[in-house]
Amino acid sequence: MHDVASNITFHAEGRLSLHGGMAHNSHQSRLNVWSYEIDGHALSLMANKGPLFENGNVFAWYGIKSKVAASTVFQETSSDLHNSRSVSVYQMDFPSASDKNYVLIKDAVREKITVFSLCFWAKFLRAFAGVFVYSSPKHDDEIGVFLFEDFVLDLSIKLSGKNGPVISSHTSWHFYCLQWRSSDGLIQIYQDGKNLWTRIESLGYTIPSKGIVVLGQELDGYGSRFDSNQAFHGSLAGLNLWSQFLTANIIQGMASGVLNVNGNLLQFRNFRNHTFGIVTVRHGSEVEIPEYQVQSLRDQWCAKNISEVFTYARFVLSADPDGYRWRCVAPAAMLDENMCYNITKSSSLYYAMDTNEDIFGNN
Repeated sequence: MHDVASNITFHAEGRLSLHGGMAHNSHQSRLNVWSYEIDGHALSLMANKGPLFENGNVFAWYGIKSKVAASTVFQETSSDLHNSRSVSVYQMDFPSASDKNYVLIKDAVREKITVFSLCFWAKFLRAFAGVFVYSSPKHDDEIGVFLFEDFVLDLSIKLSGKNGPVISSHTSWHFYCLQWRSSDGLIQIYQDGKNLWTRIESLGYTIPSKGIVVLGQELDGYGSRFDSNQAFHGSLAGLNLWSQFLTANIIQGMASGVLNVNGNLLQFRNFRNHTFGIVTVRHGSEVEIPEYQVQSLRDQWCAKNISEVFTYARFVLSADPDGYRWRCVAPAAMLDENMCYNITKSSSLYYAMDTNEDIFGNN
């Protein structure tokens, strides 16, 4: 949100009150207040990995016990404290190419579609397979993502084709984004944040609402008529669908493990209870989407390749046309409060060599 309560200064020496209001038996945990803006990476770490760098410089949760009144009870953090991302961190394994193995959601999208972005992590163990299909009574494949022979990945709108890029290293995990918009018919296909393919298709078309989404199959009927010869064999994770055209920076951020953005039309957590046949839902993921394993690999790279004792891999905004880049960052780049990296400080705090390619891979 923008322009919310702008140009306002809060007075000093006020009173901070924490209570449940009209509610009874309310619970609070890890409340902190800072006097500065926290960057998105730090927020992601706090939300997804628990109590990291949690102490606020205005109000810190660790000191609250000495300031309580009335009958407040303290207890160890309960095991049910989690955020919504925890139910999204899983992968689906399709152990064989079979017309019995698929995921299906009826009445999946409640609005007409004139623009969308579909992003997911995948490991392909065979070619010639349906990955994602949005089906309507009008067209079996309103949106179709299909992997053809020679590992050509195609996105089609209301028709099938074989007109896309050849993907690399298909048997290991990679991040894919495919998007289309009706206004100019533009289709873009990304692998690991790199735009591999652009073309024009179905300009001015509107995709109808209330269709059926199927993962792992190619359709010859409305949400039906599967063929084992066109079934998916491999693994999927982190699949999301948006009603917007994502910017290159957002796609790069998700591919690089610095962002976790949930789709506003479909989120991966929506799929886990709609499997059929032998589709295994494995808690966690081999790629630990998106932050954990990727971040660890990049930190290891910096520790191994930079002479400074402590350096950390961070995704920072650069002045070049590529936008965000990975850099090995020295601790001096952190703010005094030890919370987040200040990317506006002197470049001497970064190791400015082009480490983007070396620490980009996540296999």
